[in-house]
Amino acid sequence: MLDVYLLTLTLAVGIGVAATGVLLAVSRTVRFAGLFRAARGATEKPRWGGLVIFLAFAITPFVASAISSEADELFTPKSGEFLGFLGACALVLLVGFWDDWRVATWKQKLLVQVAAASAVYAAGYTIDRVGLPWGPELELGPMGPVVTVLWVVFFTNAINLIDGRDGVAAGVAILAAVTLAQVASHSDHPTIALLLVAMAGGSLGFLPFNLPRASAYLGDSGALLLGFILGSLSIRGSTGVTDAVFIAVPVVALGFPILDTALAAMRRVLDRRHPLLGDLDHIHHRLEEEMALGPRGILVVLYGISVLFSSAAIILHYAQHFAVEVAVFAALVAMVGVILARLGYLVSLWNSYSLAWLRRRLAPSASSAGPSPPPRGEGGD
Repeated sequence: MLDVYLLTLTLAVGIGVAATGVLLAVSRTVRFAGLFRAARGATEKPRWGGLVIFLAFAITPFVASAISSEADELFTPKSGEFLGFLGACALVLLVGFWDDWRVATWKQKLLVQVAAASAVYAAGYTIDRVGLPWGPELELGPMGPVVTVLWVVFFTNAINLIDGRDGVAAGVAILAAVTLAQVASHSDHPTIALLLVAMAGGSLGFLPFNLPRASAYLGDSGALLLGFILGSLSIRGSTGVTDAVFIAVPVVALGFPILDTALAAMRRVLDRRHPLLGDLDHIHHRLEEEMALGPRGILVVLYGISVLFSSAAIILHYAQHFAVEVAVFAALVAMVGVILARLGYLVSLWNSYSLAWLRRRLAPSASSAGPSPPPRGEGGD
């Protein structure tokens, strides 16, 4: 099977590189030179990442099947299902591209994401039974469709939220996809593994153009698409023999985007701001401000954190001993604590509007002055 995955990866990388090169050449023509600049400024770079990844993801499995009998055996029986999944991916791509081109509202993007996630559930990518760490399997019953849609929509936006600096979202998505592909292959879901490798290959083909200083941006179309694919395929790839989805492994594999997304929602709510409206206080912002890192330094740190999460996910998948699993979770909690403390999040959360208000209510004599939200500027994610 290794040869099949290597073939898929090679084809996807080649398609990704070729598609990026062609689209960048198109961007230099008179007709398309200002395509993304009208809404985003004269210095805006071409936002072709979504289209590149979609093309590589859509084309690679068919080409691999035509070349390799092993790939044909894995993919062709499920090619019809894959075409349906591509339709849902196209919805996410289109709303992301519209945002890159004309700027969409968060409500428009969320509505399309929910529709695409609902289509995924209807296609059989379901979380109806959850396998919990060290516990029994939990039947979700009528909450299954809701949990599935929330799962896919969450990861769709989680990758988009970390796409604030060149190369971050694409690189983190590649690491997560490779990890989930390994888990899916070992869990007897080789077709899902092949599709994850195709996505990783397309992203890898685009990544050299997206590294600092980027000549092409991933855009909302690319970041949303990557999150949608990862969120959807992680369901099937983590499903066991009892049809329970063992959520610990994909959650840990995607630990960094989950951490950044959960942290963003928490601090916005605590400061009485809308949790879906962007700001300039993500982890990559703090790395710039608190640690004075440049673009390449940010990549090294965030890739390193993602590698640690991915390694932990692999260990959890293969671990057979309770003590090992406990040690992995303890190490992850410690790592998250260090990150939050080192970047100043523990202090800023403690001093947030809501917690300061609560402290005043519990100890009214401590302070008579009302808290005010932090001065960090607002901006798009």
